[in-house]
Amino acid sequence: MGLFGGPSKQEPINPTPFDGDAFEEPFDSLPSLPKAHGNTIIAKGITFTGVIRGEGSVQVEGCVEGEIDLSGSVTVATTGLIQGPVTADIVRVAGDVQGSVTAREHLCLERTGGIHGDVATASLVVENGRLDGSSTMLAPAEPPKAPEPPAGDLQFGENYHLDDDI
Repeated sequence: MGLFGGPSKQEPINPTPFDGDAFEEPFDSLPSLPKAHGNTIIAKGITFTGVIRGEGSVQVEGCVEGEIDLSGSVTVATTGLIQGPVTADIVRVAGDVQGSVTAREHLCLERTGGIHGDVATASLVVENGRLDGSSTMLAPAEPPKAPEPPAGDLQFGENYHLDDDI
């Protein structure tokens, strides 16, 4: 029933046919999504007790009581505190670390940061932060080498035929 009691009038709906050929770009040529990186934040007011091990990035704004061992980066914010050893590719300290720090690639100790322990790194930047411990400079990480071709004579399988017609 329509408005004010009259019969309702409906117009027919003509669906548009789907034309799969209308797409010029096949799905195979779409760009792939970037690789997801693991990001973990220990928030201010949180205390984590234990071992953090894996790949990705960890940002400490609260407190970590234990070891951190990562392939990736560790950032200690101004409110952050780590009580234990830290090992990662890149370490940035603006808070406090009470333990040794090993940064395989780079360590940045910011002006508000403090490290109370020994450090070992390939690259060290200290911006008036406090370092209570010794420092050891590591050799810079070498990029992976390309595999060498196998030594010896090249051999072809029994089904290989050399055509002189080419």
